[in-house]
Amino acid sequence: MESRPKYYGREFHGMISREYADELLVGKEGAYLIRESQRQPGTHTLALSFGHQTLNYRLFYDGKHFVGEKRFESVHDLVTDALITLYIETKAAEYIAKMTTNPIYEHLGCTSLLKDKMVHRLSRGRTEPRRVTFQSDTVSLSAVHVT
Repeated sequence: MESRPKYYGREFHGMISREYADELLVGKEGAYLIRESQRQPGTHTLALSFGHQTLNYRLFYDGKHFVGEKRFESVHDLVTDALITLYIETKAAEYIAKMTTNPIYEHLGCTSLLKDKMVHRLSRGRTEPRRVTFQSDTVSLSAVHVT
């Protein structure tokens, strides 16, 4: 594909609609693709299948790939980190919150550090909690490639 930026590989699908990206990713938990935004040509979107829905993030590149603060050498590394974070937030957030609000081993100091991280993560501008349900606990990571 001639419009493919040099720092993207087979996961880049050009300028496709959000709806078409959804069609390509449906039923492929953990799969992802990169598309050029139709609303803002020249910008890129990471479409990621998670929790039986497609999540879309504006994707940036400045020598490293990022959607937030953390920067990654590859899109694959960024997606891996995102899936781990999403999985923890949806499956373990309530449990971690309980552990940090009523710690058994408070004298170790680890619980207050963990609590600070969770409070920071949960207060990063999210107005509604993310609701995701799972059919199974197995999530695989794969880029979607259409020939």
